[in-house]
Amino acid sequence: MVKMIGVLNRLTNPRVKICFGKLDAESYLGRDAIRERMLNRLKNALSQDHADSSIVWAYYVDFASTVDYDNLPLEIHQKVLRKCVPHPSVLRPIAARRMQGPARPRSPHVYEARLKTVMQNIRSIVQKPSVDDYNYILEQFAAVGHLSGSMSVYDELKLVLKLQPNSRTFDLCLQSIAHRLTLPIRESQRERVQLDCSASCKRLLSDMSNLNIPFNSVILDLVIRISKETVDEAAFTFLLKYAYGIDLNYPDHPPIQWDQSTAADADFPELPSLQRFSTASLNTTIDMLGRFGNVSKLVQAFEVLTQPLPPLASQHYSKEFDDEDDFGVVNPASTEPHQTPHAKPNSTTYQFLLKHLSRADHSTLARHYLFQAFQLDRTTDRAVRTQIYHAPYKTPAPRFAINRSMLLSVFGTSNRNKDMQLMRFVGYIARQTYRRKKNDIAYYTELEKLQRHGQQPLALDHDPSRPDPLLSHQTQTQKTVIDTSSPSSLSQGPDAVDTALTTPSESPASPRPAKYFDVSLHLDILRKDFEEIATFYSDQVLPALTRKTQRVKEKLGRRVWNQKNVYLRSQSTRSVVSREHWTGMVNFDKNTRSPNGASEAAVKKKTGTARAGTRSQGQLGRSTGSRGLLYSSRLNRQC
Repeated sequence: MVKMIGVLNRLTNPRVKICFGKLDAESYLGRDAIRERMLNRLKNALSQDHADSSIVWAYYVDFASTVDYDNLPLEIHQKVLRKCVPHPSVLRPIAARRMQGPARPRSPHVYEARLKTVMQNIRSIVQKPSVDDYNYILEQFAAVGHLSGSMSVYDELKLVLKLQPNSRTFDLCLQSIAHRLTLPIRESQRERVQLDCSASCKRLLSDMSNLNIPFNSVILDLVIRISKETVDEAAFTFLLKYAYGIDLNYPDHPPIQWDQSTAADADFPELPSLQRFSTASLNTTIDMLGRFGNVSKLVQAFEVLTQPLPPLASQHYSKEFDDEDDFGVVNPASTEPHQTPHAKPNSTTYQFLLKHLSRADHSTLARHYLFQAFQLDRTTDRAVRTQIYHAPYKTPAPRFAINRSMLLSVFGTSNRNKDMQLMRFVGYIARQTYRRKKNDIAYYTELEKLQRHGQQPLALDHDPSRPDPLLSHQTQTQKTVIDTSSPSSLSQGPDAVDTALTTPSESPASPRPAKYFDVSLHLDILRKDFEEIATFYSDQVLPALTRKTQRVKEKLGRRVWNQKNVYLRSQSTRSVVSREHWTGMVNFDKNTRSPNGASEAAVKKKTGTARAGTRSQGQLGRSTGSRGLLYSSRLNRQC
C-alpha cells in the first residue's frame, strides 16, 4: 500500500509526469510510433479547409521539437507555410489597427517569425522552396504593407536561391509598396519612406525589363498609384503616355514624337499594346493632377477624358507644319482618325475633382461642377427607372450619386473665403438633394414591395429574361465601352486606397462580370446618403450660414450707427441709411442689441441688476454689453 501511494504521488507531480511520459512512450511505443502519431495529427489539421492557424502551428512545432524535421516531406512544409498564418484578408484590418496605435509595432506582420521558421526548415533539407512559396509570403506581406520584408524576400528569391521571379512576384512586391504609402507615416519619416518606395519601384521595373516580363493592367495600375503617392510628376506623365497613349499637354491628340525606344532607355518593361483607359485610371489621373495644383490641366484632362471628340474630328488636325502656309484647308491624308482614350466618371471622380478645386479656392469651377453633379444625379436616376421599366433584370447598377463629400468640399471653400453667395448655393443644392432622395426612397421602397409580390409595372415589350452569369462575364471581357473593375479602390473613397489585388501567376487579372441593379442595395445607399446630407445641412450649413450672416449684419450695422454709407443693391449706389430703416431692412427684433449698446428696455433692466448685484456682477454685465448684435437664431431665407 505504501509503494502504491508513492507511485501515485510521482504520477501527480507535473515534472515527473512529463519525464515519465517520454520514457514510457519511448520504451513501449518507440520513436517511430511517436513520429507516426504526431505526423497523422499534423496531417489531419492540414486536411481541414478552415483549420485554425494556431493549432496547425502548435502541431508543427511539437513535431519539429520531438522528431527530426529533416525527414518531413516538402509537401508538408509547404502546406504548413500556407496554414500556419491567417488569410491575408484577416490580417489586413488587424495590421491597420496596430499602425493606428500610439506605439508602432516593430514588425508589421504579426506572424512573420512563423514564416521565417518554416522557410528555414525548408531550406535545411535537400530540396529548395519554389517561387510559389515565396509568392505566398509576399502575399502575406502585401496585405500589411511590409515593404522591407517584401524586398528581403525578393532578394532571397532572386539572389540567394537564383530563382526567376514571375509576374505574380512583381505584382505582390508592388502591392506592398503601394499599401505602405497608404498607411500612417510619421512626418519625420515621410520623405525617407517615399524615397525608399520610389527606389524599390524603379528597381522592380528595371528587373522586369531585364527579364522580359511585360506589363499587365495590375502592375500598371500599381506603378501609377505609387507615382501618385510619391508625387513623381515626371514618372506619372511618362506612364500615361507610355501605357494609355495620353499626353497631358495635348490630351485630345496622339502623343507627339513618341518612340517606344524611349521606354527601353528608361528601363521600363515592354508593353504589348496600349491599355484600356478605365474609370479607375481616370480617378487616379484626376487625383494626381489635383495634387500637383495645376487647375487648368486638371479641368482640361477631366473634360477631354470624359467627353472626347469623335474620331473624325482628327481630320481637322494637321501634322504638316509649313511656315509659308499657315492657314487654309487641312490635308486629310496627313492625319489618321484618332479616338482619345476616355472613361465614364463615377461618384469618386467628382469627389476628387471638387475636392482639389475647392482646395485651390476656385469657387467658380467648384460651383459649376457641383451643379453638374446635381444634374447628373437626376439623369442617372431617370435612366435607371426607364431601364427597370423595359428590362427589369438587366438594368446595370448606377455609377453615380451625389453625396455629402461633394457638398462638403464646396462648402469648405465658401466658409474659408466668406463667400455667402456660394454658401447659400450649397444650402440650396443640399435641400434639393434631400428632397429628391426622400422621394427616391419612397419610390424604390414601393418598387421593392411590388417586386416581392410580383406586381411590378412593366412595359408591354419588356425583356423578361435574366442574365446568364457566365455569358455576361464573357461579354464583359469582349466589350471595351463598359468600365471593368481595375484593381484600384479609388471608387470607394477619395482617402481610402485598397491594394488587395488578386491576380493569376502569369496572366493579367480578368475583369469582373457586370453589376446589375439591386433595389435593396440601392435603398441602403440612398438611406445612407439621405441621413448624411440631412445631418450635414442641419449641423454645418445652417449654423455656418447663420453665423456668417450675423457677422455681415454686425459689420454693416456699425457703419449705419456711425452714420456712414452702405451699398444697397436695390439702388445700385452707396447711401446713408437711417437706423429705423436699417432695422426693418435686416429684420432686427425689438429686443436685439444695437451696435453701440443694448435697447432701452434692456439698458434699464441691466442697470437695475447691476445696482442690486455685487461689483463683480456689474463688471460682467458691462463687459457683456460691449459685444455686438445679438440677433434671433432663426434665419430669414430671404437674407
